[in-house]
Amino acid sequence: MRYHHHDLRDMGLAFSLGFDLRRVLVMSVAASWTLAVVGLFFVAVSWRVSGHDFSGSLTGERLAQSWTIFTDTRLSVDRVLLWAGMLGFWWMGFARIVAPVQRSIALEVARDERLDSKQLNIAARRLGGLAAAGPVAGLFLVGILFLVVVVWAFLAKIPGLTGSISSALTLPLTLAAALVGAIVLLVVVAAIPLMIPAAVVECRDLMDVISRACSYVVQRPLRYLAGLIMKKLVVVASAALGLLVLGLAWAMVAAALWLVGEGALATQLITLVLRDGGEIPVESQVTVALFGGVFYGSALLTLGWLMTVSAATDVILYMLLRYEVDGVTFDEIMIPQEHLAQHGVVTAADTMALAQAAQDTAQSEADAALKP
Repeated sequence: MRYHHHDLRDMGLAFSLGFDLRRVLVMSVAASWTLAVVGLFFVAVSWRVSGHDFSGSLTGERLAQSWTIFTDTRLSVDRVLLWAGMLGFWWMGFARIVAPVQRSIALEVARDERLDSKQLNIAARRLGGLAAAGPVAGLFLVGILFLVVVVWAFLAKIPGLTGSISSALTLPLTLAAALVGAIVLLVVVAAIPLMIPAAVVECRDLMDVISRACSYVVQRPLRYLAGLIMKKLVVVASAALGLLVLGLAWAMVAAALWLVGEGALATQLITLVLRDGGEIPVESQVTVALFGGVFYGSALLTLGWLMTVSAATDVILYMLLRYEVDGVTFDEIMIPQEHLAQHGVVTAADTMALAQAAQDTAQSEADAALKP
């Protein structure tokens, strides 16, 4: 059984929690999903730039032009829609992939247990949507408040003195809505790292995910900031270690080839895999493809391990804030099967009966208090 300090020292657990091959593989899929979404939108921009000619969209000139458009920081309606669509599409898939991993991490932190493949699939189906919907719902509220400001802006388009007076009179209310929207935006964005842990630890509903994550940020802002700093330190240290291990592993492979007299082959393969442009000789294409697949596969696994460590720090930080705000220890985690076995399934009729019983009890106490 793990011993928990219930402070920032527990963030060190994230390092050991990353040594799980199944979690690393799932997080590698999440990294691949991220690269696939970026590539998809990049190809879509290239296709649009080339005049809807797919064959012409993959030329070097079109790709360079598309990259310039893709990375342009100027604000416009089409660019905002492009990035919003890209981020939304990425997040809905990414959160569903990551949620089972964080559920597995939370269960191991709380009970030293791990999810099997069947349980991971159940967690992905039941908790993935809840985890993905949290930030979307929070930002939707910000969008409603911003819509109020947009409606006010149309008042300024009314010609003459009427537009000026009406926009000036309603400006205080609009500014209040804008201030609330700004505060909500900052809190929701800051609380996004806690929303997936809130979903996988509590296993409740959307409002619980949003309210818990946001309230912990608001009630313990300095502790949350310290936790984020500690998270960065753990992730950076893990990244340095991962790169060191990966570099040493490939150095051993190169040294082995050198010992058997094939050092030139190792140098040639590395040069061909990492070369920038140019044609690969026909006789080397298969070898380079296989070598490159193993090389980039190992890099992807290292990235998956690093993402697993980062996900573990988010879960531990959420549990730490929950302990400080609500006094709930790390070993308390929602297990739906145990909850149903203990409390049973509460139907609408049961809820109405409980409400009626509470109302009758209150009425009886009120009548007893009125008697002399």
